[in-house]
Amino acid sequence: MLLAIGFASWARAADAEWSAIEAAANKAGKLTLYHNLPPPGDEGLIAAFEAAHPGIKVETVRLGSTAMMQRFEAETAAGACQADAIMTLYDEAENRWIDNGWILQWTPPEAAAYPPEFRHRDRLFTTQLFRETIVYNTARVRPADAPKSYADLFDRKWKGKVGLNPPWRSVAAQGAIAFWEKHLGITGIAQRLKDNDVRFFSGSAGVMQAVVRGDVWIASLIDPAVINALADGAPIAAVYPETGVPAAPANVFVPAKAPSVAAGKLFANWLLSEQGQTALQDSAGSPAARPGVKAPKFVPPSSALKITLTPSLLTPDYQKAMLTEFRTIFNVQ
Repeated sequence: MLLAIGFASWARAADAEWSAIEAAANKAGKLTLYHNLPPPGDEGLIAAFEAAHPGIKVETVRLGSTAMMQRFEAETAAGACQADAIMTLYDEAENRWIDNGWILQWTPPEAAAYPPEFRHRDRLFTTQLFRETIVYNTARVRPADAPKSYADLFDRKWKGKVGLNPPWRSVAAQGAIAFWEKHLGITGIAQRLKDNDVRFFSGSAGVMQAVVRGDVWIASLIDPAVINALADGAPIAAVYPETGVPAAPANVFVPAKAPSVAAGKLFANWLLSEQGQTALQDSAGSPAARPGVKAPKFVPPSSALKITLTPSLLTPDYQKAMLTEFRTIFNVQ
């Protein structure tokens, strides 16, 4: 009886605390969200959040992962953080931000539904998995001739016909390259790509557009843009190799010095809820991280794939060496 009374008291206190957070968020009336969802991945998501919380207007800033990280770091270092919540791919730099006290430590109520590996130091909470897929133009490539593995990207028959997101601009691309090297044993990747006349495009959306146009015939990229293109009926097909699929976790966090911490908390917790996860998956494509959410359209669920989370592969020294090698070989400053 005493345990029941104690639990009831704790539950009432928790409800009162969350009610205070909701009240403070509604009083702020605005949420500034930084994200790097491929377009148009934020439209349905924001509409769903504003419908659930009509007293809050969302303002978004969409940047590539590297540019967004640089912006957040510069603003926070200057004591002028502008974001209430941030959605981005995991990067080792975020551990430094945590150590600096830049990311709020807290426990969203909805986080209890997730496995431990999706809750990083109680600051970063995984919302999606961006899986690296091989995509090809079905008007250019017959299914029988399509690549079946990442190693096929280096086949000379695809010379000048392979598209990629440049690793010096994409953490997800870095994770894929690390997987190719560390799990598949592919060596000399930068030089082999250059020898095969790989073509780089700006962001995963740019890569996807190049495949749809036929500028390149095949590509490797994270799957949000692929799923959106499949939904639009584009002449493409996606391959998830049986040898394994690297996946970059997409996280949400609340800056410790956010203009409205309450608004950031409200959004992050909603995003982790079943409603928020369903809206995110429907809007942005990639599978939701929350267990039990319906399977995505057009592509297999993560449970059907041999997934390797790429953060474990990207140590700071490894990332630095990789980027130095790519910049040198491709003559990029």
